Amino acid sequence: MTRVLIIKAPDTFGVLEVDAPAERIISAINRGQWEAYLPNETGPLFARQQGEVVVVTQSAPPPEDELPKLSRREYQVLVLLGDGLTTAEIALRLGLRPRTVRGYVASMKARLDAHNIQQLVARAVALGLFRPEL
Repeated sequence: MTRVLIIKAPDTFGVLEVDAPAERIISAINRGQWEAYLPNETGPLFARQQGEVVVVTQSAPPPEDELPKLSRREYQVLVLLGDGLTTAEIALRLGLRPRTVRGYVASMKARLDAHNIQQLVARAVALGLFRPEL
């Protein structure tokens, strides 16, 4: 079974278990033949593997050199946001002030054109900036 994360909109996603190897799913989706694996989805769809998860989006990812760059600390904050921690919990875990964490979040939201934390995490996953742990 392969886990497939489908990002439908900046803050709407679903997770499916598909009984096929990731390579076969990715190949079919990228050839425009996703109906066998994702019968309820409309296209165009694009897929890529991130760790053990196949991420499916409705737009092709930008070239690698056009992706926003995250600092090490921003990446840490993003991963913890993806784990569902609040800014206060992240601050405590990383030994930072909550205001500093909010600054990192605001900076990342601006660069990824996200209006809230859910959009920030979803866009970061869709762009391949970090791998979700599902």
